[in-house]
Order: sequence, then structure tokens, then C-alpha cells
Amino acid sequence: MNILNSSSIILDVTTLSTGLEVTFACATKPVSFSWFWLRDHGIDSASLDAVTKQRLVDTFSIPQNLRPATVNFDQEQQLIVIEWAGGENGGDCDSTTISASLLAGAAGLVPESHALAPKKQRVLWSESTPLSDIPSLSFSAIMESDDGLLAWLENIAVYGFSVVTDVPSTESGTKALAERIGKAQQTIFGGMWRLSAELTEYADSAYSTGSLEPHTDSSYYHDAPGLQMFNCLEFDGKGGESIQVDGFAIAARIKREDPDAYKTLTEIVVPGHYFDENIHLRAERPPFQLDAKGELVQVTFNNYDRAPFLLSDEEMVRFHHAYGLFHKYASDQRNWLKIPLRPGMTLIFDNWRNLHGRMSYTGKRVFYGCYHSRADYESKLRVLQAKQPQG
Repeated sequence: MNILNSSSIILDVTTLSTGLEVTFACATKPVSFSWFWLRDHGIDSASLDAVTKQRLVDTFSIPQNLRPATVNFDQEQQLIVIEWAGGENGGDCDSTTISASLLAGAAGLVPESHALAPKKQRVLWSESTPLSDIPSLSFSAIMESDDGLLAWLENIAVYGFSVVTDVPSTESGTKALAERIGKAQQTIFGGMWRLSAELTEYADSAYSTGSLEPHTDSSYYHDAPGLQMFNCLEFDGKGGESIQVDGFAIAARIKREDPDAYKTLTEIVVPGHYFDENIHLRAERPPFQLDAKGELVQVTFNNYDRAPFLLSDEEMVRFHHAYGLFHKYASDQRNWLKIPLRPGMTLIFDNWRNLHGRMSYTGKRVFYGCYHSRADYESKLRVLQAKQPQG
């Protein structure tokens, strides 16, 4: 597959002893790719299965001293075809085809195909940069077209949450909306579940009428759900507003104002646990989890479910300063977005980014909802993005 945009166009290819030096239209300087890497990343039928996209090339048989016989660059097709030298430098004379879009993506010059909402910029929000409008879509827009579904999922990628209006206040309506993303993630609470203070099946503070400080769910799961969704089935009372807090915005503030505290929250591993009859869950990870590029990908903060752990005196002081700083900003109501969910309204949010909580209430409040795995959410968003016109 060779999908091009103006940023991935190759202007020139130079053959070096170590590999290829590629000049892109969007780059200020050439990018180098080794012969080994090029042989390992072909898109031709001998290197890559066209249907499954699984690698066919035998990485472990590629010689380190691999050298090409010829290199041909097709300017119009933006494809590079490398004929490999035979003998000890590559076995039989075979070839590898590489596309400009693959090279540009690998070099970080254009968003790779796995990027989420690459055409939209993430919006961090807090007291200093409040949202002017709550991102929302109608139930019918999401259910009737993939464009509506894509807009919904992109709202989550951009803002960390989205409201859905005019949703049937039924279990079946909730399930239909949830399954536009995928099957509900199974946890100790089941797949689809009810949330109400009237339920006594689970020993969890969520099943109460009291206030809940902002937190992320499932710190005790290795695979904490990526999304959480609530549909309001019934409300007859006062209070009970749902709280949203942008955890990424808080992390960005800490990184800016106290880099050492930010570093601490990326390094010190915090355990979480859950106890109930016949259940004992435990998992651990740092409050700020980074990817291979050092970018923040997951915030985990749940002091309710934090398990005991011991650090050195110096590390404990460092941890509690940083952890307390996060709590200070997360519990500051000026950073809260309060959403009074009523029948016909659904809230869905990124459990890896946003903290959620609840104001105390009186009366009856019944939600029906579910979790979705991060993998299923990302997969659905990528598939929908791939169907959009390229440009």
C-alpha cells in the first residue's frame, strides 16, 4: 500500500556504503536508513503478506554485511526497489520494495498509520484553559453513520471525553451504543453493569451516595480499561454531578512547574489492589506511564485503591511530594468539569487520561454502562480513520 501525502514525498535518494540517504520534501536534512533495516521492512510480496500485513522476511537470516547490487527510485510511484547482491551478501539475487510513506512514517516526518486522530490536535483543559463547549454528539448521529462514530471517537482522543445526547434510557439502548465501539471489556463487575447505591453486590465506594474524589478506575488491573461509559437510566434527587478532570493537563502543569516531581511520577511504581469475597486483584505501574518516545500515554491515580508499599526514606519523601502535588491539582474544583447526567445523556471518557468523580447526592440515581479495552477503542478509531480521504 502506498498512500501518499505531500509531506512524505521523496525528492532524492543517495546510495551510501552503509545504506540509503533519503531527502524528503518536508525535511530540512536527509534521513539515513541502513541496508539491514531496508531489507527487513520491504512491502513486496516476498517481504510482507498483503492481507495480514505480517512480516514474511526472515529477519534473523539477513547478513549484517548485506549490500545492494542496484537501487532504483521510481519518482512517480514514490517507490524504491533494491536488488540485493548474491552470494554471502544476500543469498540468491532477490529484491526489496520500499514506499515513501513507510520511510516518512518511520522517520517521524508524517503520522504513522497507528496514530490516533492525527489530523486533530489534542486539547488539554483546566482552570487556566477551560473548554468553551462540552464535546457532544447525538445518539442518532453515532448509530446511523461511520462519520458520526468517527467524530465521537475523535472527541475522546482530543478532549478525553464526550457526551452523547438523546440516548434511550434503556439497557438495550446503552448496549447498542457501546457496541458501536466493540464488545464490553469483562471485569469483576461483568460486561455491561448497573451502577446505583441500591446495589449491594460489590464492596466498592462507587455503589454509594457519597462524593468521590477524582480518580482513574482499575489501578488493580494490569489491563486497566481504556474507556468507561455511563448512560443515565433514572434520576430523581439532588446533586450527583459527574466530575471530569483532565489528567494529562495536570501532568503537563507538573512537568512545566516541577520537573523533578514529574520525573518521580514516571519512575516510582505504585501498587493498586481490590478485595472482595473470593477476589484479590493487584497490579502496579507508575502514575505517569510513558511510551518509548517519552510521551505520556497513561495516567493512573486512585488513592482509594492504593496498596501498601515501602520505599527508602528519601524516595518516600520524593513520592509523597509528587503524588500530593497531583492530588492538589486533581482535587481543585477549579479544574473540574461538572456534568449533571440525566436520562437521555451518556458520558464516555478515556480512563487512561481523565480522572472521574461524583458529587454526593440524595434520591435515586441509576446508571448503566461498561468498560472498553484500550486496544478495541484504538483499533476502531484507526479503522475508521483509514477509510477517510487522504490528504
